[in-house]
Amino acid sequence: MIQRIQSVFFLLSALTSILIIFYFPVLSNEGVNLFLFDHFIYLRLLLLSSSLLAIFAIFQYKNRSRQRLISSLSRLMITFFYIITLVFYKEDFDFEIGLFLCIIPFILLFIASYFVKKDEKLIKDSDRIR
Repeated sequence: MIQRIQSVFFLLSALTSILIIFYFPVLSNEGVNLFLFDHFIYLRLLLLSSSLLAIFAIFQYKNRSRQRLISSLSRLMITFFYIITLVFYKEDFDFEIGLFLCIIPFILLFIASYFVKKDEKLIKDSDRIR
């Protein structure tokens, strides 16, 4: 059942992450905007792995607990992205719009996880009625 609402949120999260990698500057140094696809390979890999996990979670619709686990791992990748950025690049660079836009995939993954949990509860309730 790929047409469920959480699949839409997983897809939007993956698309947003990929757009941030290629089109939005994340950091700037002395007026020069730095993008993830040119610089910062580790940050790019974290955000790309988060988007790939979100796409993989779409096709795990038969196993909802695995889907929630994958969503949590994807959110963890975004959290690592922020931690590495704030710890290692805070003093040398200025923050740009791409760094703040990374909150959007995190929120979308959180909403998708909420709907997966809601589906799981609905199925447990329907099994109890039988």
